Amino acid sequence: MSENHQFVENPLLLTDLFPKGVFYFNETVQGEAKSVQAIDAQEKLEEKNTAANQLGGAVDAETIGSALGENLTEKIQEEETMTTLTIINLLFDAADSTWDDATQLSYDKLMSAVKVNQEPVLKEDIESVLAVGALNYNPTLLGDRLSPVIFVWTDQEIGQIPALFKARPTEKGVMVRFPSFSRMCADVEMKKMVWQTMKQVLKF
Repeated sequence: MSENHQFVENPLLLTDLFPKGVFYFNETVQGEAKSVQAIDAQEKLEEKNTAANQLGGAVDAETIGSALGENLTEKIQEEETMTTLTIINLLFDAADSTWDDATQLSYDKLMSAVKVNQEPVLKEDIESVLAVGALNYNPTLLGDRLSPVIFVWTDQEIGQIPALFKARPTEKGVMVRFPSFSRMCADVEMKKMVWQTMKQVLKF
């Protein structure tokens, strides 16, 4: 207690100010801090178990811990089994279910020119998903695929989809809506709008 010229001859006189004690953790000793945290966590768990027992419902700490561990493990396993892509093209219109050679070529050229994080995207990291007949967007439409960028191609008003040439955030990234791919290929102005929107949203 020498800081700011404050001296205490008998440190025991300060015990009323600090009823729970004064702790000093040396920077080189990290194990002690961890053990104190573990003790606090154990005490809280014991308090919860005592309260539950008083209510007549016994809580087994091992059961709780194992249940939480199982849920976390299941979530991790689910994400590991998902196919991670960079771009998903979600197609809602029947006109985009089959393309002629010229339209397919336009698609390949556009996807090869798109950049995410200022980097070109590999062909194997881009996939098209058909959702013809769906009236609303739902992540289940993507199946086992995960992607930070979702391009939605449709001339229809689909629920949970942003307005034409607009973007909205998703849990993993961003979703952008464009006209149906077939319609875009037939209109030069729409091609320009699509390209400008992609560059603006993805910042490349």
